[in-house]
Amino acid sequence: MFINESFISFIWQFSYFDLADLTLVNGQKLEILSPGHANIHSGPDFNDAKIRIDGLTWIGAVEIHVQSSYWDFHHHQQNNDYNKVILHVVWKYDRPVLRSDGSELPTLELHFRVSENLIHRYRNLVYVPGEKIACSTQLDRIKEVTLPGMIQKALIRRLERKSHEIDRLLNECSNDWDQTAYRWVVRNFGFKVNQDNMYLLSRIVPLKLLLRLGNDPVKMEAMLFGVAGFLEEEKDDYQRKLKDEYTFLRHKYQLECNFLKRYQWKFLRLHPQNFPTVRIAQLAAFIARLNNFFSLIIQTKDTGRIYRDFQVSQSAYWQTHYDFGAPAKKKLTGLGKFSIDNLMINSIAPLLVAYGRFTDNITYVDQAVALLEKIRYENNWIIRKWKMLGIEIRNASDSQGLIELYNHYCYKKKCLNCNIGTEILLNIN
Repeated sequence: MFINESFISFIWQFSYFDLADLTLVNGQKLEILSPGHANIHSGPDFNDAKIRIDGLTWIGAVEIHVQSSYWDFHHHQQNNDYNKVILHVVWKYDRPVLRSDGSELPTLELHFRVSENLIHRYRNLVYVPGEKIACSTQLDRIKEVTLPGMIQKALIRRLERKSHEIDRLLNECSNDWDQTAYRWVVRNFGFKVNQDNMYLLSRIVPLKLLLRLGNDPVKMEAMLFGVAGFLEEEKDDYQRKLKDEYTFLRHKYQLECNFLKRYQWKFLRLHPQNFPTVRIAQLAAFIARLNNFFSLIIQTKDTGRIYRDFQVSQSAYWQTHYDFGAPAKKKLTGLGKFSIDNLMINSIAPLLVAYGRFTDNITYVDQAVALLEKIRYENNWIIRKWKMLGIEIRNASDSQGLIELYNHYCYKKKCLNCNIGTEILLNIN
């Protein structure tokens, strides 16, 4: 059966079914006064619905299922949250179901009330092979404003989703925005491959501890490399120097032994410029130079200024080495434009949105979008998929929206949550 709950929820929410002479499966007359509001959290699918059964008005929740028996399969009869369900909307009724108190649930069956044409269009839209974008052959059927509008909607969804992650981090940091921004930025210095380890490093070595080192890059390197697990050997004089410094700092600040190990860090298939050793050195230089970067982020609207702040060069040793005791064949530069763009997209823009939501100031959200509009779009396999369809991508605002659109709508076949999919389904020209 190709009908799913997403399709049933869609036709229920927007009343895309025959409303004439509605009756429940037991013959009682049904009037729909309001379908309710879709519930994005746990519990019944729709809340605050209003219906009338044989003249008696009910207000409560609506649960959606492909078959009525799914109620028992999902164990709703054992969950008190579902006692407030006033109507069970199903595609097919295969057996009666009961609430936890033993009363039979009023049920509406829909399969014979939905047009075959709508079902056919839904099947053609959603059920495509592999990871192909479902609407790829039908984009010429939508209005000119639909795709840009959906890209913008997906962008805001992506920024808000990341800002919720920052909210949780802020709570962990007792509403300290400097520490929160530090952890978030350090996490993204791992550039996906070593992101988790970088985040752990930021938890073990708080910003306040680094700032107590007096903006000394060598001390900061010693602290960060020591906690990261890179100073257990002595491959050359510089590593030995950092190890001695770290031994002193560890004793001075009474650091506990919950540290990382070298083997936890990923080097395989990384360009030397992206090795975690180089990134940690760049991070040390970054913090030493710009310890109040969160204030600068929220106070400046000058993208060029932010870029200049991030253009740091690591210490002399790390300009000629990509690992301890491993000289580089050519000089290693500081953070390049691609890396800075990545940090702008994944660190600065979400921080601005999170701070805007925290202070209830939409100006910061607008500032985040404006920042993305000034950055070149990403060039990954998802973006190449869209470009092959002839989609114009102007900047990182577009690419971030399209990445979100693919990952959270197209890939998951959530076409009915997408303005493009619903427009194609309803054949609006």
